[in-house]
Amino acid sequence: MNEEVSEILETAMLKEVASAAMYLQAATVASEPAAAALLKELGEEEGQHLAVLKNLDPANIKETPVMKARIADLRLSDHLEAPSELPGAELTETLLFAIKRESESVEFYTGLMGLFSDENAKNLCQALAWQELAHKAKLELLYDSTVYAED
Repeated sequence: MNEEVSEILETAMLKEVASAAMYLQAATVASEPAAAALLKELGEEEGQHLAVLKNLDPANIKETPVMKARIADLRLSDHLEAPSELPGAELTETLLFAIKRESESVEFYTGLMGLFSDENAKNLCQALAWQELAHKAKLELLYDSTVYAED
């Protein structure tokens, strides 16, 4: 496996471990049951992503499918302030924090894509960016339905 792809996989796995640990720890001290449940779910999802990355066959990286469908981006992290910490955060604050984190991950992988010359490395970065964008979209839609729910 080429060195660039190995470095991306290692970095992605470290990011997933750190995110899972952060979300799961925050769930234990969340002030609201809904926020705790969301944080636990996010932590478990990050753990699942880690498992996918660990089991990824490097020989198939070049075959990483490029998503053709558009993913909705409400760009909430561009307009709403996210808390810098999770302890004590309410559900909406927890959602904003997670949205911001996912947005930063999208930017990270998109930026990495431009640094590599190897097409397989670029494909892997693109796939990881799309995955993070899908997480962000899910959280943004949940925020939108939570904050703007019809009574």
